[in-house]
Amino acid sequence: MGLTSLARLIIPPTLLLCCLCLRDVAVAASFGDVELSAYALGSWPRDQDIFNQGTTVAASIQEGFGAGFKIGIFPSAFHRVVGLEMDSNMHGTALSFPNIANGRNNETGRSDMFVSNTMFNLVLRYPGETVRPYAGIGAGWSRGTLLNPNIAGRDDKDFDTAHALAHQFLGGTQLFIGPKVFLFAEYRYFSADYHWKGLAVDFRTHYGLVGAGLRF
Repeated sequence: MGLTSLARLIIPPTLLLCCLCLRDVAVAASFGDVELSAYALGSWPRDQDIFNQGTTVAASIQEGFGAGFKIGIFPSAFHRVVGLEMDSNMHGTALSFPNIANGRNNETGRSDMFVSNTMFNLVLRYPGETVRPYAGIGAGWSRGTLLNPNIAGRDDKDFDTAHALAHQFLGGTQLFIGPKVFLFAEYRYFSADYHWKGLAVDFRTHYGLVGAGLRF
């Protein structure tokens, strides 16, 4: 199944269910479990090759930190085992790479980068009373914004944004510390391909999340 097909499968029903949730939480609660949560996020990207003005070189991508929130609905029709989530997060990172474009030598291209993601996840979980492990897949949109890039030979802008389809795989565990309150930890593997003018990188990162939430 391609990324576009996966997005078409996950995104429309997630948008519909999340809109119902936001419009009337009481009605949604009778439909199943509604969960609202917030989290801190760490990003550990893989170093990847980067395309720069007709050349391809190895790039270093720095670790970053950020935050996010998500809304999940687990319908009673599926015994609250299968659910859909809408998730949004943002974090910082930075790129650096040798700039050999147009015959240059001993030069380095650098830029800070701001990443923001809006994802829609299909989640399968074990419905325990205290501990709930879960796993899922997701698709959505990502935006990579270069901040004050310094790349010789390129028409740099203070802010330069690229949009991309994205997908991710996730797994984690919820720990309920009260009837409605839970803590959770989660791992994600995330993928998006950013294309700016004269510059492109396949962004691959490991995300680690810790957060807390409420169940209605």
